Amino acid sequence: MLIQKTIIKPIQFSGVGLHTGLTANVTIKPAPENFGIQFCRIDINPTLYIPAKAANVSNTNRSTTIQKSNAEVITIEHLLSAFYALEIDNALVEIDNKEIPILDGSSKFFIESLKDNILELNLHKRRFTIHDVIEWKDEQTDAEYIFLPHDNFSVTCLIDFPSKLIKHQYAVLNDIVEYVDEIATAKTFCFLHEIEFLYNNGLIKGGNLNNALVFSEAALSKDRINWLANTFHQPANSIPEMGILNPLYQTFDNEAARHKILDVIGDLALTQTYFNGKLICYKPGHTSNVKFAQFLMENYILATTKAAVH
Repeated sequence: MLIQKTIIKPIQFSGVGLHTGLTANVTIKPAPENFGIQFCRIDINPTLYIPAKAANVSNTNRSTTIQKSNAEVITIEHLLSAFYALEIDNALVEIDNKEIPILDGSSKFFIESLKDNILELNLHKRRFTIHDVIEWKDEQTDAEYIFLPHDNFSVTCLIDFPSKLIKHQYAVLNDIVEYVDEIATAKTFCFLHEIEFLYNNGLIKGGNLNNALVFSEAALSKDRINWLANTFHQPANSIPEMGILNPLYQTFDNEAARHKILDVIGDLALTQTYFNGKLICYKPGHTSNVKFAQFLMENYILATTKAAVH
């Protein structure tokens, strides 16, 4: 049996939220056994603790949000993904605003800050082994998930966008121990035609061409390039007419699929359970990821716990 973990000493960072554009200061603190991952809004009086559990998810529009009473914490998935990859079970995340900073759009900073700062505790962690094939499909989004028996935890992701640039892309994480090198640096992404809609509807206020890969399939006019440059504070001459508008920030040819694996792991962390199994997912997104996590909780993890008690 593997042992629960926390961190040795606090970690602090600051930055701008991708969707709100608000600056937040975050401190990750050690926590005792069975504390889980909890977020604390220290800007609210009295302070409010929100456990990172699937049952507390309130919104999955372009990111994952948890909420308790009137307090919410937005875009938690990249940090949760790093916790899960390093098997950190217990931590208190204090934040003085509503959104976790996007930083460079990946989980790289979190991994680098946490990986040499891990402390083993005295209790066994919660782990669920897949013994039989588990299949689930989200009829609303057509996302599909298949969990197969496997000796360790691995993820295969297939994405399918109506795009000449991404097309049918896939990525494989053979073992969670490879996450640091294969997944952590994969940035979030979007298409150019989405940006204006999202921006005008109150999202990606903190977005720029440094913290997300932006794909454009059509040649851009000078006016469109100037709009991008002014909106996202980039030199106009650094933005190409089409393709990946910020190619210097791309790490992998299949970065979009790799980032989807990063997100799937972060949302699966809302089960607060570690899995032995091979997860295959097709067209995943935050909404279907969270539904799948809730499905696993209700039909397998909690059911197994109740059966063990009886």
